[in-house]
Amino acid sequence: MSLRDFFFITTLTVLLGYVLIMAQAVLLPIVIALMLAYVLVGAVESLSRFPVTQHLPRWSLFTLVLAIFVSAVTSIGLVAFANLRNIAASAPAYQANIRALITRLSEALDLGDLPTWEALRALTLDRIDLAATSLGVLSSLASVAGYTVLIATYVVFLVAERGAFDRKMSLLFGDASERDAAVKVVGRINQQIVTYLFTKTVVNIILGVISYVLMLFLGIQNAVFWAFLIAIFNYIPYVGSLMGVGVVVLYTLAQFGALRPTLAALVVLTSAQVYVGNFLEPRVMARSLNLSPFVVLAALVVWSAIWGLPGAIIAVPMTSISMIVLSGFEKTRAIPILLSRDGEF
Repeated sequence: MSLRDFFFITTLTVLLGYVLIMAQAVLLPIVIALMLAYVLVGAVESLSRFPVTQHLPRWSLFTLVLAIFVSAVTSIGLVAFANLRNIAASAPAYQANIRALITRLSEALDLGDLPTWEALRALTLDRIDLAATSLGVLSSLASVAGYTVLIATYVVFLVAERGAFDRKMSLLFGDASERDAAVKVVGRINQQIVTYLFTKTVVNIILGVISYVLMLFLGIQNAVFWAFLIAIFNYIPYVGSLMGVGVVVLYTLAQFGALRPTLAALVVLTSAQVYVGNFLEPRVMARSLNLSPFVVLAALVVWSAIWGLPGAIIAVPMTSISMIVLSGFEKTRAIPILLSRDGEF
């Protein structure tokens, strides 16, 4: 790669990053819809292999998957709303539990000279404007609802127009060699991203079910909501599992106001994460994206800086797409080779 090519690639990367940040409100729903469309395509491919459904037409399988998807999103929204309402209603009891725990720890450690709970509350909780916070939460919920409807609409149209893609490619590229190269790149993207997202979703559902059973056994309230949160956080490489367990452990501390059930929740939920992350997921995923662990970590940081939590969730598939596209050009093929796990890309 010449110095001139390096300069142009660097400039293009900086401009692309700027556009991604400035156009987040427009681009993020489209990207999320594309990822969900990939998951739905993977679900249709899996359904087409079953003896009961393999003879059904593709449009009926897509309709069935879309109906399941809409029902799942609606159910998740209703469950999340109900659980958040329960958590808000139980907030005074949780506050009392934390206060009692702090008192017991202070007495056990002979920390009577430390500030009282009332003083700590005056410095923290009492400084929060509850009215403004409530309006902010309602505004955020309304924004999420609007984004959900917009993303669902995008997904429906993307799935509906997928059948015309081959014809568009043939019209776009008149030269047969260019068309074959473009189709090959798109085919690699479809194969890897569909496999990764669909398999990752199945793994996260399994982790959510395991976590739900464990939390139900420990008596943790609103277990459905926390299991869903753990499953969502597990899309984030490396730190996602820690975030999901950490949130539930803090909630357990507030619910029980005691260290023993909190430590029990920490141990069993961490064990579930270790089992899924170190035994189940590697065998199912089979490292299909061939990304270096350092590249995954760097991509997590970069996409989190660009799009926050949604960027962290889609960091791995977006990086894989970028590497596949770069591998299709001779001048940029060295980049994915250097960033891959084993040099084969």
